[in-house]
Parts: sequence; structure tokens; C-alpha cells
Amino acid sequence: MIRNHTIREHRSRTGEWASWLTPRRTLAALLIAFAAVVIGAGSYKYSYWGHGFDMVDFHMPIWGTIRGHFLLVSRYNFTDTFMGLDVALGFLPAIPFYALVPSAYTLVVLQTLLLASAAVPVYLIARDRMGSPWAGVACAALYLLYPTTQFMAMAAPFQPRVPALVLFFWAFLALERRRPGWYLTLLFLAMLARTDAALVTVAFGMYAALRRMPLRYSVPPVLVGLTYFYVAITYVTPRFYSESFTPPPQIEVPFDLTRDYNDLWPCGVSPQACYYLHLGGSIPNIVRNILTHPVEIFFFITQPAKLTYLALMFGGLLFLPLFAPRELLLAAPIFAINLLSNRVYQYVITEQYQILAIPGMVIAAIYGAGWLLEALERATRLASAGGWWRAWPPDTGRVAFYGTLVALVALLNLPLKNPVVSAVRYPERPERVAVMERMRAMIPPDAAVAATSFLAPHLLPRLEIYYIPGGPMHHQPDEADYAFIDARAAGLRDQQARGNDILGRLLADPAWELLDEEDDLYLLRRR
Repeated sequence: MIRNHTIREHRSRTGEWASWLTPRRTLAALLIAFAAVVIGAGSYKYSYWGHGFDMVDFHMPIWGTIRGHFLLVSRYNFTDTFMGLDVALGFLPAIPFYALVPSAYTLVVLQTLLLASAAVPVYLIARDRMGSPWAGVACAALYLLYPTTQFMAMAAPFQPRVPALVLFFWAFLALERRRPGWYLTLLFLAMLARTDAALVTVAFGMYAALRRMPLRYSVPPVLVGLTYFYVAITYVTPRFYSESFTPPPQIEVPFDLTRDYNDLWPCGVSPQACYYLHLGGSIPNIVRNILTHPVEIFFFITQPAKLTYLALMFGGLLFLPLFAPRELLLAAPIFAINLLSNRVYQYVITEQYQILAIPGMVIAAIYGAGWLLEALERATRLASAGGWWRAWPPDTGRVAFYGTLVALVALLNLPLKNPVVSAVRYPERPERVAVMERMRAMIPPDAAVAATSFLAPHLLPRLEIYYIPGGPMHHQPDEADYAFIDARAAGLRDQQARGNDILGRLLADPAWELLDEEDDLYLLRRR
């Protein structure tokens, strides 16, 4: 009798726990866990000087705008605003929060919370598609555990594409629920984040057309998105070049897949268009050359490194997006511009250029998983009817299916060197960080400083930070008042291997004096 009472009590407690553990509470727990872990790891990474120069590019525009320098950037010699690189209004949502707490840690927190919040529309999209809130929880977990999401979460904050990522998920939900006003408003707001977001907006319109939805869902996104993209690239960005900068003339260059964009960058049009100078000198020329050189383009976009990139992007979601080719159209523009580039940063899963591919990939994974599950259930019903296989119970089978997907995606983070774990496992040595802090304290806050990548983010806030080693489009170290150099910087070593010993030249130059040196760190001041 005692044993039976114990069993009943255990079942009662289990039932109470099961009734408390609702899908919404589970989703909330996932969001809290993701935010806590990523904020902790991101803050740790920044405090141990783990972010590169990208953090200057994405922190300085926000700090500068608050101080009257709209979207300030300082490393380039042809513009002093991010608008001279790309139309990127996605910075603006961060400004009121940064104004309240002006700190790099504010940007870490804000970027993480935005990425976490996108799990809410993912949950709703999957719940509506599968008819199960637990399926929504599983797909939200797939999004949060997707290796590309993890890498983007640990990227240098604040990425202006992140607000667009969130808005695109909500726009798709509005599309599915046939709310055209919300759908169009969300798409057009997302389009403003960065210029390439306009192409995703166009993809939404094309997707709506494929589903034969009313024209108000397809025509405005296509027309407005294409117009905005062309105008931003061709006319808006060049207007923000510095008055002292004379851009090269806009010329039509021949189709040459071996051309290096650095030879003419920024080449008189938007720098974003100049990344595709190997395809042509203008958007119409680029489109024409792609259409008239299909064989060369095919082999260009199927290079081994690019196929590896695709395998990692799709493999991170267990190739589920391939089962929903129509929804996969939403990610197609980002894959196209990345595969057509000859910049390696664009076809690796660790860089910011994959942010806007995530909505299309995750939505396609949701629909692909739904299709696959339904196909498996049909197959088991047919097998059961034949008498040689017992069909699984629907609830048990679905729980097992989604649980397996989540577990496999979580495991994929291990061979791909999860960036959250890497940030904690491989920090800079505390002793070396102390040296960096000491040298940084010797630099006046109003001085112009040239610095190597991982030293530069901690020199903010200031108006002028130049990049070492830089290039023809950057301000040079000789223009700065101070040079803060890590001799171990990969970019510096690459230049040295090419015969350009920047550190050696500065140490030998009588115009510069060495203020401090320790542990391969150098601080120099112009006399």
C-alpha cells in the first residue's frame, strides 16, 4: 500500500509539472537562456579584447550620431559617414538605448535581445503551419541553435541588419495571416536597415506572386524594393563622399572574374556595387554580363569554397530548407550576392553577410520540416494498412521528430566551433589585457589613433580611429597622432610577408617616438 501511495504521489507531481510546463513558458525559458548565455559570452569577449575593427565600424556610427556626426566612420579617406559606404538606417533603433547608457555593453545586450526576440515570430509561424504550439517551440529552438544564428549573435555589435532580420520574420507572419497593411509596413521598414535588405523585400513580393496571392502582396514589394535598391546604390551613397575626395569616373569595365575590386574601389559609385567590379561597372552592366556569361558564372559560383559555404548554411538546419524550395526563395537574394562576390568574407558562415539569409532559411526549414513530417506520417499509415508496420502514435511521433531535429542542430555546433564557447575558451591572457589597458590610458581622448584590429574597439569613444594595416581607401598611420600596434595581428603579418613592414617603418621613422613596448604591443606617438 505504501508503494502504491508513492507511485500515485509521483504521478501527481509529474502531472503538476507537466501542466506547468506549457509551450509559452518553455519558449520564454529558451529566450532567457539564449539571452543570458550570449550576453555573458559577448560581454566576456569584449572585456578580453576579443572583437576586431568591425566593432569600431558598428559602434562609432551610433556614438557619433548622438554627438552630431551622423553615422560617423573614420577609417576611410573618401567618407566620414557610414552612408558613404551603404545606406544603413538599421543603426537608428540602437540610438535611444545607447543615449541612456552609452557603453559597448549596451550594444551587446541590445543586439542579443533583438536576435532572441525573433524566436517569437518563428514560434508563431511554426505553430500556425504545424497546428501545434510544441512544434513552434521546437522551431524556435532550431532558430536559436542554428550555427549561423550563433555566429551572428557573437558578431561585433551593433549590426544594422539585425533589426531587419526581426522585421522580416514578423512580415512573413503578417503575410500568412493576410494582414497586408502590417506586411507592407514591416517589409518597407526592414528595407531601410541596409541596402541588401531591399532585395529580400523583392523576394517577399516574388514569393507572394508564386502563391498567387492578391497583387497588393506582390507588386509593391517588388517595385519599391527594386527602385530603392537601384537609387540607394547609384545615387544616394555617392552623395555622401567627402568633398575633398575625387572619386574615379564611373566607367564600364569589361567582364573579368579575376579583377580585384581594390584596384578601383570605391570606383565612383556605391562601394557595395564596387565589390562586384569583376562583373561590370554598373548594375545594368552587371545584370547583362551575368545573363550573357552563364557558363563562366556557373563555375564561378560553384568553386569548392562556395560549395562548402552552402553545405554549412544548409547543413546547419539539417538540409530541411531544401524540402521547401518556394519558401527558400526568401533567402535566394542573399545567397546570390554572396556567391557572386569574390570577397571570401561573404561566403563563410561566420560573418555578418549571412544575417539576412537567416529568415528565409529558418522559414524554409519550418515548412520543409512540416512537409517531411507529413510525408513520414503518410508513409507509416500506408505501412500500417499493409499489416507489417505499426504506425506511430501521432503525438509521440511528432515529439520524437522535433526532439531529434533540435538535438541534431544543437550537436552541429560542436564541429563548427560554437562562437559562444570559443569566446570563453580562448580569451586574451589577463596579463596581456592589463598591458593593453595601460597603454590605452596613455592616449589622450581627443587624439587621432591608428590601431590594429583587436586594439581599436577599446579606443572608443573618439572621433578618429584609423585601421592598420589599411589600404588605399583608408587613412594611413602617418595621418594619426598615435599608433597602437599588436605585432601579432594577422593583417600586419600578411603585409610584412608582402614586403610592407609597417611596424618596422614606424619604429625607424624619426617622426615617431616609441612610448611603450611589452609583449609584442607597441605604442608610438608622432613627435
